[in-house]
Amino acid sequence: MLISILGNWGSGKTLFLAYLSTKLKRDIYSNFKLKVKNYKKLEIIDLMKLPNNIEVYIDEGYTWLESRVSSKALNRYLSYILLQSRKRTINIYITMQLFSTIDLRFREQSNIIIFCKKKDEGFEYKVFNRDNGYISIFMFPLNKAKEYYDIYDTYEIVEPYEKNKLEFQLLQSYPKLLFDTSKKIAIKIKDKIQNNKYTHQNIKIALISNGFDKNYEPYVYAYFHSNNK
Repeated sequence: MLISILGNWGSGKTLFLAYLSTKLKRDIYSNFKLKVKNYKKLEIIDLMKLPNNIEVYIDEGYTWLESRVSSKALNRYLSYILLQSRKRTINIYITMQLFSTIDLRFREQSNIIIFCKKKDEGFEYKVFNRDNGYISIFMFPLNKAKEYYDIYDTYEIVEPYEKNKLEFQLLQSYPKLLFDTSKKIAIKIKDKIQNNKYTHQNIKIALISNGFDKNYEPYVYAYFHSNNK
């Protein structure tokens, strides 16, 4: 089952998941930290080996399921997991500020949509069950909500899964910044180049293994060889 949770920043989306995590008995695989015993850290690579009978939390869904890159492998793989979720008894919860920011496939297959809104007296949740058309509204009083603030960090940043590639693409429009960034990366990986041989392949391996985008390779290569003359 897929549950989409919508609302502006501070509207109680992550709060709802934090509260729910205290009620769920199954393991919760989440891309943000939860201070509950059944929490399991969820990273991209973990999607390839998810067990059955679990809950999956994806906070800030656009960081993993951006609608403009719907052909990406991650979107396609998560689509496969979603289609198999009923047989595998996996519930997937995705939070977002705008419904349009996530892949169309996930919008269309949402079984439940929850609209969140912050009010003076607390948090309002409007729940729409698309399977049967049932709508319900409930309030989470502010004094009650405060009991769950310590379970998660409302300021935790969920990074886009292709952040390094996005940064590189942006830097291509600013040659000086691209050069400066490549220089800093080269210095960081210099001692990690295999056998101190600054070949294209060795540099690419060092970049990938140290968390940098492989597209920096020609710039890092040029830096090493211009400084070894």
